[in-house]
Amino acid sequence: MQQTVDLIPISPPPTERRARRNAQSAAEGERRTRYTLPSQLESSSPVGYRTRIRLSKEEAKQAATLLSLERPKAFVASTPPTEQALFEECSLGILSSRQSTNFRGHRQVTLGPEDSQALAAELRQLSDLEAPVLDHATHTHVVLSRPYRTPFTFLLTFVGHLPLLSLLTVPIRSFRKKTQHIDDIPTIGFLPTLHLGILADGMERAAILASAGRQQANILLGPFSCAKRQRANQAIIQRIAKRIGLTAAERRQGWRIRLVAQVGTTAQPIDLPPDLCRKVAANLLAFRSERIQPGVNAEEKAPPQYQERQGMSVPDELAFMAARAAYNAFEHWTGCERDAAKELLLMERVDVLTPGGKERLRDIRREQNEITDRLIARMPLWADLPLGRLLSKNANRGRKAFALAGQRIYIGGLDKEQCEQAEIEWNHAITAFGAAAARSALACELSGLIELPDDCDLLSGMCLMAGPVNQNDIGKQFFGYPDLLAKEWPNRNPTALLLWTLKAKTVADPIGNEEQLMSQERKGALVDLRCGPHEVIGIRRTQQIEPMRSRNGRISQERAFADQNNFVTDPTGDEIPGNRGEAWPTEWSSQPVWSPPGSTS
Repeated sequence: MQQTVDLIPISPPPTERRARRNAQSAAEGERRTRYTLPSQLESSSPVGYRTRIRLSKEEAKQAATLLSLERPKAFVASTPPTEQALFEECSLGILSSRQSTNFRGHRQVTLGPEDSQALAAELRQLSDLEAPVLDHATHTHVVLSRPYRTPFTFLLTFVGHLPLLSLLTVPIRSFRKKTQHIDDIPTIGFLPTLHLGILADGMERAAILASAGRQQANILLGPFSCAKRQRANQAIIQRIAKRIGLTAAERRQGWRIRLVAQVGTTAQPIDLPPDLCRKVAANLLAFRSERIQPGVNAEEKAPPQYQERQGMSVPDELAFMAARAAYNAFEHWTGCERDAAKELLLMERVDVLTPGGKERLRDIRREQNEITDRLIARMPLWADLPLGRLLSKNANRGRKAFALAGQRIYIGGLDKEQCEQAEIEWNHAITAFGAAAARSALACELSGLIELPDDCDLLSGMCLMAGPVNQNDIGKQFFGYPDLLAKEWPNRNPTALLLWTLKAKTVADPIGNEEQLMSQERKGALVDLRCGPHEVIGIRRTQQIEPMRSRNGRISQERAFADQNNFVTDPTGDEIPGNRGEAWPTEWSSQPVWSPPGSTS
């Protein structure tokens, strides 16, 4: 049984030490920077540039129920969702799920009532189901993922080779990566699995918030979570893959079914006011990875509000509740006892305000820089020189991208042998760890909204980081470095998986951090642009799979939960052109996506 999580208020600093982003449009002839407003937004993403919305203490108390959700026991017969309701649910799920560098590693095919009924019969034939399959689903999401491949993983192809043999071993590894989907280092292979847990936890909340508590999601991971279970269920999974139109070419690219989420109406709705559901949903779209701690790691050219420390502190009670939320998630997704969850989740807290905290942080930074130095020194010149040292330059950029800054920093991971002793398969444990990381981060982010003053962007922010773990893994695999958690857990065989950096502050990160996810012209080298529904969601209707919100030559430009009006403006209220998007035509959005089962219409 999951425990109740309380959201803990954070005291803002005195008025004179508060700061806001207050980005403005560049003046005519002025060079735009990451601190100025974008000139426009043309995007099919439902997110856009958003701001956080204040929650009262009572609203926060109600919203906290989202951090200890239990699985639905049954669905009751009901009508299929409208197109608008489905769009809003997906906007909180696959279209905004927190992924490393926003990598487009997920796709989704959504089935209507009749297909859901047929799929339920197939699901019941699977072994290793962690929960019963439910009847009366109004729709079902089938989520696929693929191996993690970005410019960073391209760089890793050249890492860890012997000088002369690299002419042979680099092409061999590259070929195996393409055909066998191997990974250069283990933690890169873990990333899609972590992302899956983050998405699964988000999809549970998405169904509730988009339906004002009337619907819930029953999410099944077990039969799809690792190779052993997949082999045992291969024939049935192949039938499901055929139903959702997975092609042989897509399988060669590494796409596999990883999750099935049945969504239906429950007899006992979750007790959340509809207006609060929409407010929380709009906030979920506003949350970003907050990397900057004012007065600690801002660049010299940053505006003054990023340069001065604010003297804020993260309450111990909030850290305690964030841990409780993490244990809730790990218990929920693995089915283990709570005491086992506490034993299996390995954590190290690096707090710069406690004795030894600064020294430990310096040691981690020094080690990360040493690994980067050795990585660059061993980069094959035959590949690096013809590219104008591009590989070395990209490797060197990691020093900034992986920098650690925050009042509380947590390193988290698992011990594979210990998980197996607890009869939790390794990949399934990693999935649950991703969910635990996301849920604990959400507890902190929601707490940072409580009684948010008008002159503050936020009161706390989180950054979930895989980069420092990947860098450490390079050191482990090729240069003999210990795991990041080895010092804290000397009697275990830990594998670090993620870092949390928790910051109490009032100014949000530069808008350029968001712009690289939204604008083709400004996007960074290691990110994919946020996707629109037509790019990653297929709707199965009349035996065909159609891209979501692509109709009559029109593609959606709608921002989800736009009625909450949390769009970025300059200090005078002027908006970013196109940021509000454009509502999908009512004659389309108000209609049910599918006819009810047995309907002849």
